[in-house]
Amino acid sequence: MRVQSVVVMSLGLAIGLAACSSSSTGASAVPVVDVKASEFTFQPATISVRPGVVTFHVTNVGEAEHEFEILAGDQTLSEIEGLVPGLEKDLTVSLAAGDYLFACRLPGHFEQGMKGTLTVAP
Repeated sequence: MRVQSVVVMSLGLAIGLAACSSSSTGASAVPVVDVKASEFTFQPATISVRPGVVTFHVTNVGEAEHEFEILAGDQTLSEIEGLVPGLEKDLTVSLAAGDYLFACRLPGHFEQGMKGTLTVAP
């Protein structure tokens, strides 16, 4: 039984050290882009980021429900639904270089201009 205790303790120590070493590797942080949604607009309306993982921190500062969708052509790559007034949500995605659109496609929102451009370039 003593051998099992030592093995378990050693395993626990190894896991703890691995966790510490992985958090102190100096890996670059994921960039965060703040986006405000209100009636039929996003602020900013134009976003530029580098390829890779990015987090969009979206806050509904309006009085109606909104969505935040990232589109490549007609295809939705990722989205936040149910963004009710006052709600904040994060959307983390990995993006390849290219030109995208972000929009709210709830009925009438897109048609009234609730969209923006997203450029991903090195």
